Amino acid sequence: MTQPVFSIEGLDSTLFDASAWPLVYGRFPELDEPDRVSRILNSLDAILALKQPFVVAWIPPSHDHDDEPHEDEKRSVMWIKQRKADLRQHCRGYLYITTDTALRALLEERLKTVNKMYGFPMRVVLSRQEAQEHLSKLMHP
Repeated sequence: MTQPVFSIEGLDSTLFDASAWPLVYGRFPELDEPDRVSRILNSLDAILALKQPFVVAWIPPSHDHDDEPHEDEKRSVMWIKQRKADLRQHCRGYLYITTDTALRALLEERLKTVNKMYGFPMRVVLSRQEAQEHLSKLMHP
């Protein structure tokens, strides 16, 4: 017997995997991927449209956040500002998955600042398994 796969209409399946709902795995696209910002934001809109609690476990790209084109960054910040209330109501946290020691340190430092803007917990974890372990803590604080 196979389990049904949880799917979300409008979710970009090359960037997001919702099969472990309410934990959604999201992969930040590389700079050369087409229409990358729209694909992320439209997918996050699709997740928010469910109006259910969720956690996103992000897989970082190979480039640094500081390499993001200014227009892409500006668009993302506007999206966050416009959806801040919905994010705070439904998103229980963001997890960032990486085993890279330098990237972990960089992310942990950045998260101290951006956590205030988002208003929900943000953590760095080593693996999908650790993300799964954090899920219950975030869903039922």
